[in-house]
Order: sequence, then structure tokens, then C-alpha cells
Amino acid sequence: MNRRLVIRSSAVAVAYLACGLGLAGCGSSGGGSSTDTIAPVQSGTVDISATDNYFVPEDVAVTEGSDVVWTNEGRNQHNVVPVGPTPFGVDVGEFQPGQTFSWKAGAPGEYHYYCSIHGTATAGMIGTIQVVAP
Repeated sequence: MNRRLVIRSSAVAVAYLACGLGLAGCGSSGGGSSTDTIAPVQSGTVDISATDNYFVPEDVAVTEGSDVVWTNEGRNQHNVVPVGPTPFGVDVGEFQPGQTFSWKAGAPGEYHYYCSIHGTATAGMIGTIQVVAP
């Protein structure tokens, strides 16, 4: 068995055990229902860089009403192609190196996107924005 796989499997097992025993502070610390997020929740203006082969960060969680700003910081052309009902996107002609694209986060949900020049909807240059209620 691959050493990395063993280490990763062991770490996952420990995390599940700690959560099950309530020792790791997993979940929400407040009252009411908890919402699992894909990344720490940010508010205000949240920046995403389009580098030559990746969106950085790839996954973000923002509060409703936040401004998400993509900046093409690579040497190549990029685009932002929505997957499914994702309410934003930008064409290559409007997202050349040095250009920005922004979107005001609307309804809560999880929105997936990719760059069709450097990936597909499921692999390569992909990203996800999770919008949560404030």
C-alpha cells in the first residue's frame, strides 16, 4: 500500500473518531442548525486569481451579498464557464491577462465553474463558490 495513502487514511480515521467523540470541535458552535461549508466563510470582497492552470483558491465560501472578483494573473487567456444553473460567467475576450471579472453573490447555494481552455466541468481548472446566508 502506498505510504501517502496509509498516512492520509490514518488521518481521516483519527478525524472521524475525534468528531464522533466531540473532541475536535467539529460542526457549529452556535445554536440552531449548522451548515457545512467547503472553505472558511468570507464576506466583503473575495478575490480569486486565475493563474496559468488553476483558480486560486479553487473553493470559496462567501456570505450573500459579497463581491467575488476574479483576476487573470496568468500569461494565458481564460474564461469562467458556468456549470448548471451557476449565475455568472465571462468569455475569453473579456478576461485577458490583467483583466478582472466580478459577481455579487446572490442566493445561497453552491455554484460550480471552470475554464474551458484549461479544463472541463469536472477536471483541470475548476472552481466552486458556496454562498451562505449572512
